[in-house]
Parts: sequence; structure tokens; C-alpha cells
Amino acid sequence: MSGGFDFAVMVNDKSFQEVAMFVANRLSPLEGVISTATHFILKRYKDQGVVFAEDFKDDRGIVSLC
Repeated sequence: MSGGFDFAVMVNDKSFQEVAMFVANRLSPLEGVISTATHFILKRYKDQGVVFAEDFKDDRGIVSLC
């Protein structure tokens, strides 16, 4: 890893509340854990160079201001 973080923990298929409880009850109390930062992946577009997104279809329609 690079940047301001030393360790990453991936928690999958959990609700926001379950993730918060995991961080508060299991991760934060560990010796040596000074602080945590929680980030959520809402939609995955690419993983290890593989693009998951389908071809984009623009279905917004045409808007004219004339």
C-alpha cells in the first residue's frame, strides 16, 4: 500500500451498521490501532485492471432550449 494507511481490511456483504459495529467492537480495541478510516465501495468499475462496467447507453434524451 502507499499513502497514509498501513493496513486494509475488506468487509463484504455487510450493512453500514454491521461495518460500524465491526470497526468499533473488533478492530479499534486491538493493541496498536491508533485510528481508523472507513471507506465504502458503492459500485466497482474496475478490479486489478479488469473493467466490469458494461457499454454505457445514454438514455437521457435530447433537451432543446430554443
